[in-house]
Amino acid sequence: MKIRCIIVDDEQPALDELVYILSKIEDVEVVASSNSASKALKEIRTKKPDLVFLDIHMPVQNGFHVARRIATFDKPPVIIFATAFDQYAVRAFDENAIDYVLKPFSEDRIRKSIERAKEVILSKGKAVTVRDLDRLMESIGKTSNSVVRISVENKGRILLLDPDSIFFCKSEEKKIIISTQNDKFNCHSVSTLNELETILIPYPFFRTHRAHLVNLSYIREVIPWFNGRYLLNMSDEKSTEIPVSRSRARNFKKKLGI
Repeated sequence: MKIRCIIVDDEQPALDELVYILSKIEDVEVVASSNSASKALKEIRTKKPDLVFLDIHMPVQNGFHVARRIATFDKPPVIIFATAFDQYAVRAFDENAIDYVLKPFSEDRIRKSIERAKEVILSKGKAVTVRDLDRLMESIGKTSNSVVRISVENKGRILLLDPDSIFFCKSEEKKIIISTQNDKFNCHSVSTLNELETILIPYPFFRTHRAHLVNLSYIREVIPWFNGRYLLNMSDEKSTEIPVSRSRARNFKKKLGI
């Protein structure tokens, strides 16, 4: 059986290395490679590969964003993540039956991943679902011992916020605005909402809209809107209303169990 494969990685050296290793494996055909999430999704839709090697850390949209989109396809391919997570977080991948490869790549490890993928493909095993990805990200959070703080600008100084104190985040005029119970700050840690979303993976945040990231713990009420959309009334001092886009509404409801 010939496994048709697409590689997604924004680092050209890593992409080239993986292409080279896979070229040495007889049962694999690399049908495309991509250095961005948007290009990758187009290639996956048109070429319909059996397998995707997917880098986690990419600009604009990370590997988890791409995987979520792939999981909604009619016949999603098997996904193997490429990751630089530490050994504790790697255990989460094993526990959730999602394969991974660590950078720098090892030919022996890649071959083992291919064999695992082949078994899943031949047996027509269950593809990765959005629920699997949520469980995976929760596991990564539980296995990580690192302390996460979000740095913001505060009167000429840098203030470190505990993620649990953040109510929601908004992308506005090329800036990331962090909102707490009573205050708003310009984010100092990162420049895009996608980067911030990745950092906050271990915490109960959800991307309700391309410009909004909310802490699910601080939603006061969910208001049905129109065309399958929703408005969230947050429990901050101003009772801020935040939209849930139609494309994200289904996953949002699943996340809250509504």
